[in-house]
Amino acid sequence: MHLSDFKFTALTADIPLSQFECGEDEISNFLIEDALFYQTERMANTYLFLKDDLTIVAYFSISNDCLIDWGEDFKFTNTDFNRLHRKASIPNSKRIRQYPAVKVGRLGVASKYQGSGLAYELMDFIKGFSTFNQNPACRLLLLDALNKERQLKYYKNNGFEHFLLNDIEDKTRIMYYDLEKIS
Repeated sequence: MHLSDFKFTALTADIPLSQFECGEDEISNFLIEDALFYQTERMANTYLFLKDDLTIVAYFSISNDCLIDWGEDFKFTNTDFNRLHRKASIPNSKRIRQYPAVKVGRLGVASKYQGSGLAYELMDFIKGFSTFNQNPACRLLLLDALNKERQLKYYKNNGFEHFLLNDIEDKTRIMYYDLEKIS
């Protein structure tokens, strides 16, 4: 089973959402209760992979974002940005204090399909979709990963790195993927 076996579409009001369940209430509830509002208000676009009967197999929401160095008054430190610059191989003369990004707001795979490899295909799809299909001028994929072992392992296995070292006790952890890796 592969994502290509399912129909890819943007969220619309006529797609039934209430049956989606992925084992994480926050992720399931976002799709069921909030995704259409966020899309209508242009705060995030949600995309679905559907079976022929409109059963949702997987989904993701993305929006525009920017990683900004606010200096001493914010959670990010110069050390955090220096680490990003080094890992991204950005020369000193080209370093900036704002990096355009695509934010992966939520993503979920229906419980029935978990463990099938679809989640890894989904992340590869999001990387390509964000880079090639949407064609934005952005360098990073950003996300706030649930600070749970399973989720962090999934994102690390997909090439994401922790941006901060001081958010280890937070509910979510800021992670990034350098899209230059696939360009």
